[in-house]
Amino acid sequence: MSLERFYDSYWARGLHTNTEWGEQRFRRVLGPLEGMDRVLDYGCGLGHGYQRRLAAAVRSYTGADVSDLALADLRQKRLDALKINLANGSIECPDCTFQGVACVEVFEHLFDPLQAARELSRVIRPGGFLIATVPNFGYHSWRLLALLRAQVPSEPERPDMNRYNGVHIRFFSKLMLKRLVRDAGFTD
Repeated sequence: MSLERFYDSYWARGLHTNTEWGEQRFRRVLGPLEGMDRVLDYGCGLGHGYQRRLAAAVRSYTGADVSDLALADLRQKRLDALKINLANGSIECPDCTFQGVACVEVFEHLFDPLQAARELSRVIRPGGFLIATVPNFGYHSWRLLALLRAQVPSEPERPDMNRYNGVHIRFFSKLMLKRLVRDAGFTD
């Protein structure tokens, strides 16, 4: 199966949460993007959680994903859509296009998160704002599982069926996420 088909299949299975974020969580995580001119949602998927709220909170919302299914979903919602090049994480847009970028729970799914972070650094305006989140592998319970049982939190879609079929292929602590964005060219 090609990687593009893998991501289409991931979204088509419908096993992920479709729960809309509450106002408090939205403001805590994505609040700094509210009111911005142009915002990119890199790795937006089907927009579960926050897409509707974010698109309404900014002047111009653009979603980007590798999945054709996710891009079709964006277009159906009448939102701007950009295809992420699976080989290098790039998107077709000029440098410094976006005032803000959201990359929510994406880096842990990527084969080359540094290349993707470099692309985000390229497309964000000087003084722009990046919000990137990942599951924190630094939690003590996850570290203990890794140390004592050689288990990592791969977040399987259906642990009752196959707890080893997880979608996370990278693991980040707070320090590693900071290093990633620094190495990609972000300065603050």
